[in-house]
Amino acid sequence: MRFPRQAKIFRGPLDAAPAAGLVFLLLIFMQLGSLLYTPGVLVHLNNPAAIIRIAADGRLHFGTNFYTEAETNLLRTALAKSAAGPPFDLRADPDTPPKTAARASNTVNSIFQIQLPGGPRNLIGTDNPIVMVAVNFLGQYIYDNKIVEERELKAGLRERLQEAASESKELTLTIAADEQANWKDVKRLAQWAREAGIKETVLAEWPDKPSVSPAQPPP
Repeated sequence: MRFPRQAKIFRGPLDAAPAAGLVFLLLIFMQLGSLLYTPGVLVHLNNPAAIIRIAADGRLHFGTNFYTEAETNLLRTALAKSAAGPPFDLRADPDTPPKTAARASNTVNSIFQIQLPGGPRNLIGTDNPIVMVAVNFLGQYIYDNKIVEERELKAGLRERLQEAASESKELTLTIAADEQANWKDVKRLAQWAREAGIKETVLAEWPDKPSVSPAQPPP
């Protein structure tokens, strides 16, 4: 048994209305597709402005300038003013000797150490338990051997305050601020301490201006 065919070969003129509707639907889908959220984290790779490069002669190249080992303060200033970091990536040129690269790497490490300002020898002490927070020249806060943000820092200060209160003692915040740290960052830290309930805040100073590693602030 055979059924008659209903489909026929199209031989007439094209109807413009359905074709225009299809084109408009494609345009709508393309516009809405650009607004859809794509899961993931935005990562900027190979940012040339955030790289500290070690040249073959041991000089440090950042931005458009080269810095010698004696010009670390100038490099510090350039890093602090840079809009590219932190973090900064340290790379050595392929033709850099290993010993030269190691020495330059140590120089860069010293740049990121906390350099306390000098002060009088009759330093003020306290009988209260202390909590140490360092502020580096980049405006970062270092607590419990790591760089922390506002929320984590406030939580840590409140926890230490509760520990001191359990012993019926007050807690003193010691701020180890780098000598090139922005004063606004130091004042912001003092304000966070007051909001956490800490009433006494002192600034750490050393007569001899020693360098203190951010991971190990001075006692």
